[in-house]
This record gives sequence, structure tokens and C-alpha cells, in this order.
Amino acid sequence: MSRDIITVFASELSGVLELPCSKSHALRWLILAANDPSPTRIIMSELGEDVESMIGCLEKLGIRYDSNTIYGGELTEPSSALDVGNSGTALRFLIAQCATCNFEVLLDGDDSLRLRSSRGLCLSLSLDGDKVPLYSGSKTVEQNIEVDVSNSSQFLSALLLATPRMDGARRISTIGRAVSRRHSDLTWRLCQETGAKDWGQPWLVKCPDEVMIPADASMMAFALLAGMNVSNPPAEEDSLGHEVLFQSGDVYDLRDANDLVPPLAAHLCLTSGGVIRGAAHASLKESNRLSRTVELLHSFGLEVEEHADGFNIRGNQRVLPPNEVVKTHGDHRLQMTALILGLQVGAQIEGAELHRVAWPSFVEQLSALGAKIQP
Repeated sequence: MSRDIITVFASELSGVLELPCSKSHALRWLILAANDPSPTRIIMSELGEDVESMIGCLEKLGIRYDSNTIYGGELTEPSSALDVGNSGTALRFLIAQCATCNFEVLLDGDDSLRLRSSRGLCLSLSLDGDKVPLYSGSKTVEQNIEVDVSNSSQFLSALLLATPRMDGARRISTIGRAVSRRHSDLTWRLCQETGAKDWGQPWLVKCPDEVMIPADASMMAFALLAGMNVSNPPAEEDSLGHEVLFQSGDVYDLRDANDLVPPLAAHLCLTSGGVIRGAAHASLKESNRLSRTVELLHSFGLEVEEHADGFNIRGNQRVLPPNEVVKTHGDHRLQMTALILGLQVGAQIEGAELHRVAWPSFVEQLSALGAKIQP
């Protein structure tokens, strides 16, 4: 976890934000393109660290990436560990890809990722261990694969994306009440666009010659919290459940959009209030986003009532200057929420570079729009 401090001062913002590309779409297309021997040009507005980590790991596995173009093919044994940095999605996707290989691969990540479990996926693939560093490979994929989807959709997505590299058909079934369903739906839609017919049936991946990655709808939450418009809102089909931000009513079900927890909770504190529910799986992200959101908001004098899967939130609260450095626990969405709250009253915030995980230009854009920020 970074202890670097970024200082923000009370500021007035004016202008329009430009959202980064969706890392959810980008990571899936990178994996699919790595399975297609024909070159695929993937157009991304800016590369966050999670996407860069995926590209770096694929290159170590023998997949060439040059000028936004992926040249796919067979995976080859890397000479060193695959470091996925902070990206849980990249980790899970690569675990499944490497499980189809006839060699072992060591996967690792940063301190935050080392605390996160991939047990559900490892059990499905008959792998030992559940946290990095861990080994994957040696063709460990069983004929019948059962995957728990009650805590994350990434395990199912990882298996679907690995199917083209499997040495025959597999039976893939799910257990549990599914969460983040729009993300697994996206995975299967993209698989079908590249030739997939049935779950567990390998296919010859054929990607479009060129893929345009849409804007990241989850980042709309930060624009909403800052009271700003964006220049490139994504289409509803690419919003992956995050269109809940603009619903009518005061109950927000985040079963399919738990990334919204910190900024949406902060927004509701400052506006009309409301209820967040369906977000119990947010406790399994980079940090426990439920308890850590409570802690973060409390730093700014904002109060919420936490319950098992979300919050009850009283509206029309006022932001107060924090008494100490605001902790963000290695979680970029906590850091970005704290940055925007800090622009109302001033604050020192832990994790100066965390936003670069998903939105590298976030601080630069805010500064250009009037934010007074000192790295």
C-alpha cells in the first residue's frame, strides 16, 4: 500500500471531464485477441495500470503487442513471474489461461492483491492455493467445472475466456446467487462475437480487425460526485449496470455495480440521501469497500449507517476538513472519492498515484478544470 501523500485544497471546478476507456472491456478484448492468430487493433483512450499489467503479462507469455495491436497465438513459458500489479481481474483471467498450459506459471501482484482470494476459481480448476503468489498450469482443467458466482463474476468470465485454449469440451455450471451479472454477460457476448456457440465448447477465436473500447461508465460516479458533466458518456449497453447512478428513487441496488459504493455513498450524503443495498461482495475488492467507505466518509465528517450489504444514508450533510491524513488502503476508488471530497474543504490523502490504476489522467484533468492539487 502506497504511503505517498497527495494534498488537495478547496477549489471551484468548471468544465467537462473525459472518461477513460473501460478496463472491463479492454481486459476481455485483450484476452480474446491473444487467442486470435490474426492481428487485432484495440483502440483505447488511455491505458490504466491494470490494462498495462495485462499487456505486460501477455507479452511474457509470448503474445506480441505493438502499437495498440495484439498478435495472438499459443502461450509460451515465461522466464519470470507474471506480475499483475493491483488487477484482480487480470489475475483471474490469467490463472485460467495458464491452467490450460503444459507448463507452470507463477503469478504475483502487489501487497493489496496478495490479500485477495481467488479460491473459487482455484477450486474450479483444481489448483492449490488461493492467493498470490500462486502457480497455475500443467493442464489442470477438469472435465466438469463448477464455479461459485456468489462473490464475483470474474471466476466465470475467466473460465469462459479460457475455453478456446482447452483441449476439448468442458461442462461449466454455476452455483450461488450471481453478482456482477452484467460483467459476465459482457464476457459471454464478446465470446459469441468472436465465434463461441456454447459454454465449455472450444472455438477458433476470430476478432474484428479493429475494436474500439468504450468509456468506463463506473467512472461516471466521480463526475456525479464532483457535479460535472462528461464529454463521452458510454452507451447503455456498455454501462455494465452503472446506469443505476441515474435512476429515479432513493434505493440503489448495487448487486451488479459494486464499484460504485464509495463515490455513490458520498454523493448521497451530500444530496438527498438514500439506501445502498446488494453490495456485500464489495467487501472482497481491493479493500473491504463497505467498512473502508464508512471510515473514509467519517474522515470528512460524513455519517452512514452500515448494514450487511450496504448503507442507510442521511442526506444534506456537510463536508468537514479531515483532522489527519485520509487513509485509502490501496484502493483507487477510495482515493478518487477522497480527492473529490477534499476539493471542498482541503485534505491530505494517502496513495498519491492510486487513480492511475484505472484513470491515469484523473488528477491532471481535475487540475486543468480548476482543482488545486499538490502531488
